[in-house]
Amino acid sequence: MKVAIFGVGTVGGLVGARMAKGGLEPTLIARGKTLEAYRERGLVLRDRNGEASYRLPVTDDTASLGIQDVVLIAAKAHSIPPAIEQIAALVGPDTVVVPMINGIPWWYFHGLAGDWPKRHLDTVDPGGLVWNAIGPEKAVGCVVYVATSMPEPGVVLHGAGVTFILGEPEGSPGGTANERLGTVAKLLIAGGLKAPITDDIRKDVWFKLWGNLSGNPMSALVEGNCGDIGLDDALVGIMSKMMEEAAEVAAAFGVEFAPDAHSLAKEIDERMVHFRSLAEAKTSMLQDFEVGKTLELDPILGSVAELGRMTSIATPTIDMIYDLTRRKAEIKGLYAPIGG
Repeated sequence: MKVAIFGVGTVGGLVGARMAKGGLEPTLIARGKTLEAYRERGLVLRDRNGEASYRLPVTDDTASLGIQDVVLIAAKAHSIPPAIEQIAALVGPDTVVVPMINGIPWWYFHGLAGDWPKRHLDTVDPGGLVWNAIGPEKAVGCVVYVATSMPEPGVVLHGAGVTFILGEPEGSPGGTANERLGTVAKLLIAGGLKAPITDDIRKDVWFKLWGNLSGNPMSALVEGNCGDIGLDDALVGIMSKMMEEAAEVAAAFGVEFAPDAHSLAKEIDERMVHFRSLAEAKTSMLQDFEVGKTLELDPILGSVAELGRMTSIATPTIDMIYDLTRRKAEIKGLYAPIGG
């Protein structure tokens, strides 16, 4: 089986190393200093078991690889449209594509019931570029729960989490769809990762996004860790309001976080307690801001604002934090609209 991992940073690096440990040999597609490091000393994984290095095929030339059976896309969501030609070179009629990304994915409207005005979000996939180049029917949904970082190029530090939830955008139609879910799950499980299969992947997408859409941009905006923010009543109030607005948007797309307002408030309070308990931990968006990486702002926050406009649901708090964080990132050169 020909398997390629496109975008081998922290998440892609963890998956590649674990697959190699399980006896598989995926091809890594990387660039820049990360590519150089993988070529020179292999993919280095540091975890609670120590340090190990894995020599795997690595390239920045996707055209040289040809069509793959499975393509795992571990690049951040905003990096996918600019790289679509490279990714499309790996995809054939029967290729299974697994975007391991945060936020609302580009395949979101595939198989979604309802008469929606468009099938793509400009904040995620402007003009339907990825949708048209790859084909949403090839996508398997994936929600990632791992804590990883890259202290230096080519070195992946795995802190916690090994779960990759998988699901079909069209639900559980059975037959071939179940077979390909099983194929992807086996690749991950071979490396000791967990790959539970869900029949409602959008619910899992929203469940993770619901926390990220408030904590991530807020941390970058105020440059504070989870404990700093979680102990500030004013900031917690703003984040809670963002989650209320997002819950209303999610409900318009068939995902309910709670049966009533009281239960929703309780759920949000519990999320805030958990966020505060992370203490000195830094969100991924704050980490990116501190090292000068482009922020993953549109897929995580801009997409929810756009979904709100699509359903005529007002999201004033989300809009405000989105605008403020985006402007701050623009000043630092860490934001550019996808496709812009």
